[in-house]
Formats: sequence, C-alpha cells, structure tokens
Amino acid sequence: MKRIVFPVILAVILAGCSMINSQSQEDEGGILITGSVNQPEEGVIVIEQLLRDRAEPIDTIVLNDDNTFSHRFTGEPGYYRLNFYNKAAQMVILDQDDIKVTYDGSQVKVEGSRELKQIEDFFQALNNAYREQETSLTRQFNEASRAGDKDKVEALREEYMALQKEKQQLAAQLLRQQPVTLATYQLLSNLDKDTYLDLRDSLAQILNEKYPNRFYIEDLLASIEKTRATAIGQIAPEIALPNPEGEVVPLSSLRGKVVLVDFWAQWCKPCRMENPNVVKAYHKYKDKGFTVYGVSLDRSKDKWLQAIEEDGLTWTHVSDLQYFNSEAARTYGVEAIPFSILLDREGRIIAKNLRGSALDKALAEYFAKEEKGEY
Repeated sequence: MKRIVFPVILAVILAGCSMINSQSQEDEGGILITGSVNQPEEGVIVIEQLLRDRAEPIDTIVLNDDNTFSHRFTGEPGYYRLNFYNKAAQMVILDQDDIKVTYDGSQVKVEGSRELKQIEDFFQALNNAYREQETSLTRQFNEASRAGDKDKVEALREEYMALQKEKQQLAAQLLRQQPVTLATYQLLSNLDKDTYLDLRDSLAQILNEKYPNRFYIEDLLASIEKTRATAIGQIAPEIALPNPEGEVVPLSSLRGKVVLVDFWAQWCKPCRMENPNVVKAYHKYKDKGFTVYGVSLDRSKDKWLQAIEEDGLTWTHVSDLQYFNSEAARTYGVEAIPFSILLDREGRIIAKNLRGSALDKALAEYFAKEEKGEY
C-alpha cells in the first residue's frame, strides 16, 4: 500500500497532451494561458499552487463573453493546478511554454507544454516496450493463482520482477537522454531508489540548481539522503520502539543475529500475502541465527496483535502505531510496504526488499558463505 503523497499526485497527468507551437516569453514575460470553456458554470477558474498538504489559490482566470480566456501568468516556474469551478482540476507545469487549455464540462485538456510532452513520451516508450509482456505475465499469474499452482506463481513472480528490472534500465536510459526539466522531477519516481541512487542524486542536484527553493525538490534530496543512509553496506539506523507489552526493544539489541527488518501492517494485503514466505524462512534458518524484527505501521493495537496471531509471526514485533508517520518509517524513508532490509550479524545492510523465494536464496547464500568463513 502506498501513501498519497505529493509526487503521486503529480503523476496524474492526462494522456491527451500534444505539442503545439509556442511563443517565446522573452518579450512580455510570463506564461500565456489561453483556452475555452464549453459549458461555463457558476464560480471561477482558479490557478492553485501546490503545497505539501494543500493546493493554495493564487490567481483567477476571467472568462470572456464568448467563453474563451487569455491570462498571463507571471509566477515562478513550477507545478500548478487549474481548478474549473471546483468540478475538474488539471495539473500543469508552467515554465517554458504558453499553453492552451480546454474544458468541456467534465475533462480538461492541455496542449503546448514541452514538459507534459516529455512525460507522455516517456511513458509511451515504456508501455510500447513492455505492455504485452506485462499483460501476458499478469494473466498467467492470475491463472496460476486461481489454480493454486504455487510453484508456477513463484516462477512467474520472479519473471515479472526480472522484467521490471529491465524496464527500469530503459527508464534510466530515457532520463539520461532527456533534458533536465521540471518533468524530470516526476519521472524520477519511476526509478528504484537504491539501484539508481547516484542517477537520482545527480539529476536532483541539477533540478535544485535550476529551480531553487522548491519544497518538492528539497524533499526529493532529503529522501535521497535517507536512501544513502540505508544503502547496502551501511550500518542500519537504530530503531527503538515498544513491543506489544510496551517494552522498548532496540534493533541493535539483536546484534549477533542475521536480522530481517520487516515493515508491514495488518491492513496491507501484499504484506499479509508475503508473511508465509517470511514465516517459512524464519523456521528454516532460526537455528542458524536468523530472526525477524517486525515494524508495524498499524494504527490499531488490537488489529496489529490479531494479524500477528493469525499469520503465526513468532518473532520480535514493535510499533508506535503511527502509520507512515512512524518514527522508524520516517528514518528509513519508507513510502510503501512491504519493505524489508536484511542485516548481517554486525547490523550492516546486505540486501533489501527480498520477496518470495528471494529471501530464502539470500539466507542460504549468506549462511553457506559464513560456514566457509567468508563472513
């Protein structure tokens, strides 16, 4: 499950964007927003600036007698929203080009923005390359799930994950080839935070130089720093939260064991589906020194405890019952669950997000090397 956060909101861009000729803003300054409304209503058309927790009205657009409008926007470049009568709203990037906007009473169409074209082309390239394979794998996965074929399900899961890695490689290639614009900020969310840490950082630094003091870019840089602090090879940051009995159990108290730090919740269906794999690995390797440190992002203690019992999770559990505002989630930059990190006996991060059979394989490899004295 994923929180609804600002980068996710920015991802909702209408697919019907296309390039039109735009005029340079050097003469008059600002961005010219022109357009028409097919079905005017009572109220106003509002330009809203996106803040962390709200959209703040900053200007209004006046409709002419013939239901057209022409408005010159002179604010700073950035992400904005056009709100038509509180009935329909459209995200826009106001930076380089004049834009043309039409509203037909239900949908908003935007033309003329190079940034929106950049976003459209990016996703079109990814979809053209992988849509058929993804559709086929999803269909096969659903059929195997309905048939109860666990081996087939696991094989298809691994094939799908391999496809996603390949898709990420294409996404990274596209981003390296494109100019760095405000569209880049949104597209960066399509890269794995760990695998492409350096690329994300380099592009974010360029964005910060071109568009200083934008909170969303500052938040991106902060997120990258958190990712760097939890990169493979780093000592895992401390977590110290209460267990179900109210006793604070530090993560560091498990030093000497191989630990899976597992962020999950009772309400998270993918987490609950993954729990049997973790249970299997726990019982298989616990005598070798493997354990799990479960960090719940629940709000309800009763539901948290109920899920522990239902899923047979017989290891250390902690939670501050603060959902994604959990101190641990903020420290580790957790934006979606399940999320897990595997630690060696010294508390050093050796792997991340091991799903399905990947956890068993990683543990088998670790303990085999340990027996050979390679750790």
